[in-house]
Amino acid sequence: MSASEALRHFPWRRQLRVFAFALLALLLAADLLLIGLHVLWGYDHWIWNMEDETGLSERFQHLKWAVAAVLLLILFMRRRALIYAAWALLFAYFAIDDSIRLHERVGSWLVRVLDLRSFEDIYLEHFSYFYLRAQEFGELIVAASLGVIIVVVLFVAWPRPDAVSEKIVAKRLIAWLLLFAVFAVGFDMLHTMVWEIYPPAIELVGVIEDGGEMICASILVYGLTLELARA
Repeated sequence: MSASEALRHFPWRRQLRVFAFALLALLLAADLLLIGLHVLWGYDHWIWNMEDETGLSERFQHLKWAVAAVLLLILFMRRRALIYAAWALLFAYFAIDDSIRLHERVGSWLVRVLDLRSFEDIYLEHFSYFYLRAQEFGELIVAASLGVIIVVVLFVAWPRPDAVSEKIVAKRLIAWLLLFAVFAVGFDMLHTMVWEIYPPAIELVGVIEDGGEMICASILVYGLTLELARA
């Protein structure tokens, strides 16, 4: 058997599935290690702090978003389905957003443009126990706007009725995105609220927020690698 024939008959898909499971174990182990290092020494040194954008955890997260975008582009090239390119753009945005804190910068800009500090004063008069600052309202507007854009893009790129595999992947990614939003948006807002409600819980909520995002990203990379084995 020639080398080309050997390569053609090599069980790439089976090996890729095995690799996907091994990758998931390694990613989750790394996530748990980084969470542990943050709890032990995160506030003593920036490199272990999950909230520091230059820390090891954030850089690891950037890498996972980039890998997810690349895997989706490979799926797009293999299956020629626009839905994969649409999701690849989303995760490329996540990588950029995480690296330069884009949503926070745009949120700060909206605070000035929309005069959200006036709205903050009115809000706190009626909901003082659900403490949110003008900055959080700006970031919520960014998140809501991104949500609308995602819905429109997915609607345009949604697979045709007979593209069963693509529809299954798209629905799973939507479910994943909703779970990720619980940590990235829900716990992010809660992180601010506990400053007024129950300050001792600040560190715990922060760990759940950042740790949840990290684990979600690891599951995403695993799922896309597994899907590539089926492509």
